[in-house]
Amino acid sequence: MLYDDIQQSLTFQEQLENTAGIKLHLKINDNRSTMLSVKWEPDVTKVSLHRMFLKAPQNIMEALGCYLKGEDKQIAPSIKAFIENNLQRLDYSHELDLEKLETKGLVYDLKQIYNDLNDDYFGNKIDLHITWFGNHRKRTCKRVTFGLFHDPLRLIKINRLLDNKNFPAFFVYYVVYHEMLHYVCPAYVNENGFKHIHSKAFKEREKKFQYYSEAQRWIRDNQNYLFN
Repeated sequence: MLYDDIQQSLTFQEQLENTAGIKLHLKINDNRSTMLSVKWEPDVTKVSLHRMFLKAPQNIMEALGCYLKGEDKQIAPSIKAFIENNLQRLDYSHELDLEKLETKGLVYDLKQIYNDLNDDYFGNKIDLHITWFGNHRKRTCKRVTFGLFHDPLRLIKINRLLDNKNFPAFFVYYVVYHEMLHYVCPAYVNENGFKHIHSKAFKEREKKFQYYSEAQRWIRDNQNYLFN
């Protein structure tokens, strides 16, 4: 850690301790999973915070102080919103091993699908990575995850189950388009602290997909195939 970073962390800890009114064992992390972790022990409160908090405004520092000293039993909605907003700005895509990303399947080429959609709907302004995950075997289950979007990695993952002629091309295109929208219309936390994955803007743009109605109808008509 550079000298300036150390000084910034020490200044931040002093400010946070003054706000909370307690001594802290503070760790500033730079990982993609744990943004805020607190362990209250009899002699010390251990706190792990993502580096995003180093630039937190005063209202977030005050809310964090109340939480650390136990005045608030739940993390304040303002803190949740702060984390969500900053998560969308993080970019850990440089950590990806691009050679391990698989885009060509037995039936569908994800990179080609992504490029087509980027050109048709996003003016080629989106810069994301895409890959398959899972395997081709269909399992008996109550829920199937067709796709995932990992914000910090800028990575779309599509279930390899879709790499099958039983899934029409328009549906595979729809799933990829849906995951691309998660980047364009990110999730948000409302004033009550509840996270909404699909915003109003997301739902409106989703319906602009050329085969949106057909994709929704295909899901309804193939429930037995998908979940039996």
